[in-house]
Amino acid sequence: MKRKFALPLILILIASFSFTGCIIQDDNYNQQPGNGSTGYYYLFNEDFNADNRGWSFDDPIDSAYALVTNGAYKFVDYSYAGGYNLAVVPTGAVTHRNFLVQTRLKSNYAMALIFGASNNDFGYSLYLDEQGYFAVYKEGYPSQTIIDWQYNSAITAGWNDVELEQIDGYWYGYVNNVKIFQTPARSLSGNQFGFMVLPGTTGYADFLTVKW
Repeated sequence: MKRKFALPLILILIASFSFTGCIIQDDNYNQQPGNGSTGYYYLFNEDFNADNRGWSFDDPIDSAYALVTNGAYKFVDYSYAGGYNLAVVPTGAVTHRNFLVQTRLKSNYAMALIFGASNNDFGYSLYLDEQGYFAVYKEGYPSQTIIDWQYNSAITAGWNDVELEQIDGYWYGYVNNVKIFQTPARSLSGNQFGFMVLPGTTGYADFLTVKW
């Protein structure tokens, strides 16, 4: 994997070129036109009040698991081998156009928002850690650094409101309503969004919303 302290990626767990966990074909999103004044007409929303999309998984070999509990998504990875567990679902979003993804995260180490994944592509990650650092990666083996770990005072040790917006060929990252980065957008192969944690992390997501 990757980290400020160079954690090695030793083991990748992939089943049928799919990610460990929860890729399901349940395009449960609002296909009715919305408020055009916002620039977005369609909405995917996950509030984690129930596990209707199969987010839960258990990987005893890699000491990782995730479940929906108490209105949040809990993702735990105790692996010291550096396994590769992502939890993503199809959203129906058209990711070659402008879109906005929003979530709320907290962890005791480092947790990522995953965006633009598909059944044969790991997509990209926006990581936050508990010390106020963030990073952006192209996920895969090996992963590729888009933005290396850097500190931003907007990131807190508790819950953080996270937004990633693609507008006119650029990605804009926001935490707690503060812009933390801007970088040229990369091509995305799919509309699967979700989460990932670094080994040694217990992380939580409060919701996941995608607008396009």
